[in-house]
Amino acid sequence: MIEEVPFGKFGFVKKQSVEWIKTHVLTIAGIGAFLGVTAFVISICVKGDAQDDYLAADIAYNHWEGDRNEQLVKLQKLIRKHPELHAKYDGAIAQKLLSSSEKGLATSYGRATLKRIGDFSPYYKDFSTCSLMIADQKLEEALREAKALKASMDSDDRFWERKSTLVRHGCILYAYNLLRIAMLEKLAGTSKGELEAWAEMKKNAGWQGTQPTSRTYDPEAYLLLEQNFKSQEISLLDYIKYREDVLTLMNLQP
Repeated sequence: MIEEVPFGKFGFVKKQSVEWIKTHVLTIAGIGAFLGVTAFVISICVKGDAQDDYLAADIAYNHWEGDRNEQLVKLQKLIRKHPELHAKYDGAIAQKLLSSSEKGLATSYGRATLKRIGDFSPYYKDFSTCSLMIADQKLEEALREAKALKASMDSDDRFWERKSTLVRHGCILYAYNLLRIAMLEKLAGTSKGELEAWAEMKKNAGWQGTQPTSRTYDPEAYLLLEQNFKSQEISLLDYIKYREDVLTLMNLQP
């Protein structure tokens, strides 16, 4: 029998759905920014006969569910034929593999992505290195690195003063890293740190109905983050409310 628990505005939802969010949100946060950076730095010019192969690669990726099957094999063959596709697909492949049982192969693709993005942004490199720590279950070390990354971005005035698309991608990275900190604090059992991370996330996103003047305030970036974590009737906002309620109840207990 599936236990039902109080859950936000929906009243009651199946605990099974809540467990899905709790299980997968850290996995996606662990490697998700690979997608953002590859989408930003890569623009493949499709010409001549390569167009059919690029389309075939896109179809294979979209039909691939994340396990080892013929779609992955087909995609790997196309990438070997067109090495420029590594930049587009390595991070995305790593994300899908990490969501399955193929952690070792995910790490391999993740490291390949890491080599390419070091020159693009030290912050994305640090985030991606931390992603590999999570894949290797080095969670305490990952939490320390995530906090160090947050501190580095907070103190980098030149990074936040830039008026370009890089700043927007920086805000998305900042949001992903903040979500990562909250989830790693949860796994570490540090309720104070988790609550602080959720509170900062809601403030930066404008989810509390206020518009702070902080340079980390970016509703559009957090909207993209929220859209990546919807599961049927459950949203990231509902999950945050669920965690806050649980932690509040725990703190009230003698």
